[in-house]
Amino acid sequence: MTQRVLVTGHQGYLGTVMVPALQAAGHGVTGLDTGYFADCVLGPAPADPTGLAIDLRDVGVEHLRGIDAVIHLAALSNDPLGALVPEVTHDINHHASVRLARLAKEAGVKRFLYASTCSVYGSAGDGLVDEDAPLRPLTPYAVSKVRVEDDLTALADSDFSPVFLRNATAFGFSPRLRGDIVLNNLVAS
Repeated sequence: MTQRVLVTGHQGYLGTVMVPALQAAGHGVTGLDTGYFADCVLGPAPADPTGLAIDLRDVGVEHLRGIDAVIHLAALSNDPLGALVPEVTHDINHHASVRLARLAKEAGVKRFLYASTCSVYGSAGDGLVDEDAPLRPLTPYAVSKVRVEDDLTALADSDFSPVFLRNATAFGFSPRLRGDIVLNNLVAS
């Protein structure tokens, strides 16, 4: 079944890999990105879907009408960046994300996939963690992700289904390769 999918952060590290996969599966993709890193491309520039060049904080319900699913990747995307100005991290990562979900629900979007992080677990030592492990966020970035999960859970009902991905640190090639990711730095060394 072909879906109309809005991908926030479509020009980022994950988005530039996610969008072509969605398009190859036959889905219609609309991207939403500030474009801050539009010129930071390694190799040929990735094909850009129909895009909205706006800040996540400026999204309106009109941008979400006709969309079946949202894949929300946009954020201040790691612990060190999130710690620089915690108030901005809260504004973008928490407040704007929850606002986006509320607007999506209002527009009739049924599915909302939220890119959270394994940083919500804090320091687990040598123990294994799964989705039932206690949340112990240690940084403003991780706290913002926990708060979004809590607020999106409260929005869930039979017509709006948020799902959270608590990914580990991403690594590897992307058209917008990130040098601030630990494993990418180690490989480059």
